Amino acid sequence: MITLREAGEHDLDAMVQIALHGTRESAFEGVVCPDRAREYLRAHIHWDEASAMLAEDNGEIVGGVLLVASHEVWEQPLCYLLKFWVLPSGRGTNTARLLMSYIHSWAKENDCSAIYATATAELDAQEQKLFENLLTRSGFVDCGPTMKARIK
Repeated sequence: MITLREAGEHDLDAMVQIALHGTRESAFEGVVCPDRAREYLRAHIHWDEASAMLAEDNGEIVGGVLLVASHEVWEQPLCYLLKFWVLPSGRGTNTARLLMSYIHSWAKENDCSAIYATATAELDAQEQKLFENLLTRSGFVDCGPTMKARIK
């Protein structure tokens, strides 16, 4: 049975390994720096306006999300879905749906006016389409392209 729980310091090693796994599944060209990954993840664990939520199946991490509430220039903050992952062991379960439900709940609890997400993991075509479909079924609409310029 899939359950959700907040990430803690004790999860950092596993979360860094998840980042490494995600990079191997992605066409993104970059090298994961475990020390930087650890600090990035630690910030979301401890930051009051962020959330690091993990999905577990019998104690095994099978997915997670990183969220942040950002006021920018707005009275109400915007919720940014920074990272969303479901490991192969969590695919075909209700992990993605539980995480998506959590995202919406967290945004409401933090009085966010909208949730913004990009689908920029550069996944293979099938995984990319599945993620886009999940976002669409969860109430997300296309509001403009995400564009990338590679810096060499």
